[in-house]
Amino acid sequence: MADLNDIPQELQDDYEMLEPMEPAACKPDIDTVGEELYDTLISAEVMLPQNGILCLAKVTSRKRDEQGNLVGTAHHNPVLDTRVYEVTFPDGATNEYAANLIIENIYQQVDDEGRQHLLFHEITDHRSDHMALLFSPGNVHKTKTTKGWYLQILWKDGTTSWEPLRDMKEANLIKVAEYAVANKIEHHPAFAWWAPHVLKKRDRFIAMTKARKIKKDFKFGIEVPTTIERALAIDRETNTDYWAKAIEKEMLQVSPAFKILDEGERAPIMLKYIRCHMIFDLKLDLTRKARFVAGGHMTDLPTSLTYSSVVARDSVQLAFLIAALNDLNILSADIGNAYLNADTKEKVHTLCGPEFGPQYIGRIAVIQKALYGLKSSGTAWHSKFSGTLNDLHFSSSLADPDVWFRPATKQSREKYYEYIFVYIDEILVLSIAPDEIIKTIGQSYRLKENSVSQPKTYLGAEIKQFRDPNQPAVEMWSMSADKYLKEALWNLEYDLAKANMRLPTKVSTPLSHKYCPEMDVSPLLDADHV
Repeated sequence: MADLNDIPQELQDDYEMLEPMEPAACKPDIDTVGEELYDTLISAEVMLPQNGILCLAKVTSRKRDEQGNLVGTAHHNPVLDTRVYEVTFPDGATNEYAANLIIENIYQQVDDEGRQHLLFHEITDHRSDHMALLFSPGNVHKTKTTKGWYLQILWKDGTTSWEPLRDMKEANLIKVAEYAVANKIEHHPAFAWWAPHVLKKRDRFIAMTKARKIKKDFKFGIEVPTTIERALAIDRETNTDYWAKAIEKEMLQVSPAFKILDEGERAPIMLKYIRCHMIFDLKLDLTRKARFVAGGHMTDLPTSLTYSSVVARDSVQLAFLIAALNDLNILSADIGNAYLNADTKEKVHTLCGPEFGPQYIGRIAVIQKALYGLKSSGTAWHSKFSGTLNDLHFSSSLADPDVWFRPATKQSREKYYEYIFVYIDEILVLSIAPDEIIKTIGQSYRLKENSVSQPKTYLGAEIKQFRDPNQPAVEMWSMSADKYLKEALWNLEYDLAKANMRLPTKVSTPLSHKYCPEMDVSPLLDADHV
């Protein structure tokens, strides 16, 4: 900068009157920069559950407490991120979601490159512009082009968009070919060169799939019936009543789901008729099992995606850690015929078959409860049991909606949380006195006989409690897949032995390093081995 003394006297007065052309830059205080300004989750769009339905929602802001402070703190590990966000749904409703739940849903809905994919529902319309190649009856040579053609797509979230034919052909080859044939546009050059060949290949693959049928009529060497008539016939042939008792037990349990009308009485006009059937199976201890299932495939498709969430395996692992750290007791229990405790949302009826008893055959049975097989039964039961836990003053966790907790106090006046982990009809209770909580739940629901105990298995894993040899006062829990693997290997070895085969005994890796699956030309397994 020039010294003022170097400037001529006649210019010094004018120079002093000049103002700097640019004000001095000042660094803003750190407190003036909002933490939300650089929040990477703000404005993110993600499919989140709302009332049991996945909806496209937008993350609008961070949640603040009564003093205006942001709730939670960020962490590079999503599991330790305690931030809470306010999310807005298309209908204007807002809800609060934890950061790790939002991040988990984002990662589940994108591919390896981080790109989000819309779920295809159906093709609703088509159009072509001046760029499309016109159909010519005399054109023998098929031109490989899709230029100028567009398809209107209805996505699972309810939105529609016009997409180029070339993109939809790559993404949904068979659906596009079927649409072209159904709408009689397969003769146009954009479809004629590929659509007929795709449908021929589809038919060949379906024929090959039908040829390979899994043999389901035997399990552990015992015939498993597919109809009630065959089940009763097996009892007569073997001079037993195993299947008859299984049917009688199942119908006794599901009887509250029906309102059987008087003989000759017609079903109300708003009810839709559906077929019901009995599914038979054998447990590992060879106990016969029968399950009465409604034909949900005959009901109307839901307008949106419905589902019943279950507790995450990671949450269950944390449950045993919490119990060990806080000296809490754990009890598990199974709720019998859980779905039948909730009212059905569907208006359906069926005809009574022989399983209802000879006095009811041919009568109309109105389905009033959430019977297994109906599309809305899972959601109905989830909502019913969630209401019960709310009445017991339990709150759903923001990180996992199927983890429920409420504050409690030990006799030493130490404060802690009681937890309930819900996996459909299996519950896991953590508390100083978990038997009291289960007893309260048992007043509203029927608990399976001998199911209330310390967990030995949960979600297919074997549960064990043990003490540290170096610190006997310290109790610990473990989860193991040993039992599941042993049973799976036993079944495999049993089937191989029938074919005079066995598993290799000395192996260091599951597959040999010389094995090349893309060059495997060995014949396919037959129905028995499949």
